[in-house]
Amino acid sequence: MRRVLPFVLSLAMLPQPLTAAAQSPVPSTATDADAYYLFMLARHLENAGKVDEAIATLERAIKLEPASAELRAELATFYARQNKAVEALDMAEQALKADPANREANRLLGSIYSALADQQRPLRPGDDPSTYQARAIAALEKARHPTQMDLGLDFALGRLYVRAGRHRDAIAPLLRVFEQQPEYSEGGMMLAAALEETGQIDQAIGTLETTVQHNARFFRAHARLIELYERERRWKDAAAAYARAQEVNPGADLTGGRAAALINGGAPKEAAAVLEAAIAKAKEPDASLLYLLAESQRQSKDFEAAAATARRLRTAFPDDVRGVVMETQLDLAQGRRSEALEGFADLVKRVPNEPSFAYQYAQLLEEEGRMPEAEQVLRAVLKADPKDANALNALGYMFADRGERLDEAVDLLRQALKIEPGNPSFLDSLGWAYFKQGQLAAAEPPLAEAAAKMPENSVIQDHLGDLRFRQQRYADAVLAWERALAGDGVSIERAAIEKKLREARELAARK
Repeated sequence: MRRVLPFVLSLAMLPQPLTAAAQSPVPSTATDADAYYLFMLARHLENAGKVDEAIATLERAIKLEPASAELRAELATFYARQNKAVEALDMAEQALKADPANREANRLLGSIYSALADQQRPLRPGDDPSTYQARAIAALEKARHPTQMDLGLDFALGRLYVRAGRHRDAIAPLLRVFEQQPEYSEGGMMLAAALEETGQIDQAIGTLETTVQHNARFFRAHARLIELYERERRWKDAAAAYARAQEVNPGADLTGGRAAALINGGAPKEAAAVLEAAIAKAKEPDASLLYLLAESQRQSKDFEAAAATARRLRTAFPDDVRGVVMETQLDLAQGRRSEALEGFADLVKRVPNEPSFAYQYAQLLEEEGRMPEAEQVLRAVLKADPKDANALNALGYMFADRGERLDEAVDLLRQALKIEPGNPSFLDSLGWAYFKQGQLAAAEPPLAEAAAKMPENSVIQDHLGDLRFRQQRYADAVLAWERALAGDGVSIERAAIEKKLREARELAARK
């Protein structure tokens, strides 16, 4: 039989003890004075460890002042300090019957219900634990003072809002905690979560950045920051965050993530150095690190080294498909297109549950002018998973780039963005489809957002330049095409962009 643990109140759950000078009942009559004396005597008895006598004394005070919510709230708090949860809850409810607005009773009630909600079990017979969270929120909202700051209450209330899915409500109280105590890491983590859930990703990242500045050893904040950087494709920031997190926790396995971020961020040689150091220290070969090393070497155009690493990968792990993947990628990089097509066709059959091979195979087929086959490959992916956003984007962009079936292209790309809102590649594809339709106003928001999010992507900047030129914003077109030429250079015709750039400069000069 599972043993049921007793309910335990921690000091952090409770209101701060009242001070006799500031928050004790103030006597106004002889009877009040007697009650006040008993109130203070109960405090003295509690401090002396005479618990039963203290309770009896407070009960006598309540008999003298039966309408006093303050005395009942004090007794409820006393019960809570003695870990008498049922008695504390009952007395707090009595206090609120006398005065529904009593802040101390509401705070105690909210604290107890919050703790009970965490444990998900009834405290009293007939209680429904599913109601505890809402009760805690309602009580703590009444406990808040309109002008006085109470960080403990703000954090408790913000935490409850987050757990209830009320993320917008959580932001204000958690922000007050964070602004006053940025070194409190849990507060920063919770605020960042609320901001993320409301779509305020930049603010969430800023919150976590401040959190790790104030507590550089807090590993969870580093890990969450890495996730958000990667989500926003801020690869350079992610790589730096991986390095800091590794310093905080040397035992964490972060080499692969850091290397991938460096590769995605356009620093393959740095990634190779990180990987070579890790591989040299390892007692056994690691397939993931070998694959990443080969990829970093391939992107650095050191094809001989990449081929050697791929052979090493296939020898050590003959059943690992990544060896075949790398050899196929090397065929493609070195212009052996027929071999690359055969390799991707084989990979699609061998690993049907890995759609990335299908994406690459379809792209290569498209580049070879084999459009029906490319569409067939992508349709097969969507048949298996109609919500594959990458396949939707690939098919939509293929139609858009060729200026064909543009209405269908827009529909496919809208579907992709419903699945992954804000994805800059998908935004670019949708903007490009609108551009090809001649809908310049509709093309503006997605293309501008995509270009802002990926300033080093040459294709996206080229598309934005085309839009700006068509809008007769020639100076802006010049800036976009200059960024395209200075960017990653992938999948662009430099001569064509340079020609467009010269024309835009001439027209801009005439204005």
